[in-house]
Amino acid sequence: NLQFIGAGQQHKVMLLTSSIAGEGKTFVCINLGISLALSGKRVLLIGMDLRKPKLRRYIQDQEEGKGLTNYLTGQAVLEELILPSGLHEQLDFLPSGPVPPNPAELLMLEATGRMLQTLREQYDYILLDMPPVGLVTDALLLREWIDVALYVVRFAKTTKQQLSLADELYKNNKLPNMALVLNGVKTGLGYGYGYGYGYGYYEEK
Repeated sequence: NLQFIGAGQQHKVMLLTSSIAGEGKTFVCINLGISLALSGKRVLLIGMDLRKPKLRRYIQDQEEGKGLTNYLTGQAVLEELILPSGLHEQLDFLPSGPVPPNPAELLMLEATGRMLQTLREQYDYILLDMPPVGLVTDALLLREWIDVALYVVRFAKTTKQQLSLADELYKNNKLPNMALVLNGVKTGLGYGYGYGYGYGYYEEK
């Protein structure tokens, strides 16, 4: 369904966030990246949760080493930080790196924008794994650099109150081309997605 969001626009940089921890944004980020890579696209995942990084642990089952924070503080160049995912030959990732004392300040640096502009030329899709926007405002700081914002909600986890935050962000256009991803839907709750979808739509009665 991503192709229908903001039809006619290029959607190279996509941000993934959620209301709270545990809704599956890193899980969705990695699986979406694999899906795009399987379709023949060159994809980069960036661990932009500089507070509680998970991307490297999920992909390599390793603790954080060098990563994005080293680049933003001028201690390393991108070429030495971007790693093959090992999940698909078309899928790379840039881990978060050491947890800094000032994550929001780092994301606001001009270096962040320059990095994303450079990577746009090298990849078909860039997926940014961000911290939950319901807890910190880091995701909102990148508004001008992204094309699509995917807000992950999880079955039996996300509350109605948290959904109201997503609604507020959408209504006030705080994130561009915002869409919801429903994660963790249990099976056996009916006929499943698509069964009878639009059934009777063309019926006269």
